[in-house]
Amino acid sequence: MRSLYVLLGLGAFLAIAAFITRSGVMWRQNPGRPINSAMREALDRQQPQWSAEDEKLLNERFNTARKLPSGLRYIVRAQGTGDASPTIGAEVTARIQGQLFDGTLLEDFFEKGGKATFRLGSGTAIAGWDEAFRTMKRGEKRTLIVPYWLAYGEKGKGKIPPKTTLIFEVELLDWR
Repeated sequence: MRSLYVLLGLGAFLAIAAFITRSGVMWRQNPGRPINSAMREALDRQQPQWSAEDEKLLNERFNTARKLPSGLRYIVRAQGTGDASPTIGAEVTARIQGQLFDGTLLEDFFEKGGKATFRLGSGTAIAGWDEAFRTMKRGEKRTLIVPYWLAYGEKGKGKIPPKTTLIFEVELLDWR
């Protein structure tokens, strides 16, 4: 008789487990997000994303921008010439106008008639520039929308606040 009760109890347990599993009665609202806030923060550092506010502004102001897997976005303003593009280690000469997302001007080599020179992939420029200039042709002009994780990161730099999206008007002049 005792084994009958054990079998009935085990059967009831299995029936309840099957019901819960099949019906999803105890599922979380968003099973893809960790419950723990520390785990969510760690995942965000590994795979940074645009904030909802930035995403909205991007769609309003730059809805035709091409999107790269890294998060960099750009709009080609004028086509370049030739087939060659600079490679890692090349010394690039360009005109660059940088601004914050709100329009605050950072640097303007267009007005000054000056040029910025930096070596691709050496860490002397932000990662967004390294990625963008490697795909540009001589004379090409682009608007770059650089997310914070490809710019100055979570800490910012100088007058650039933490986690700031930057907009650059760039023109690739030459490289060697």
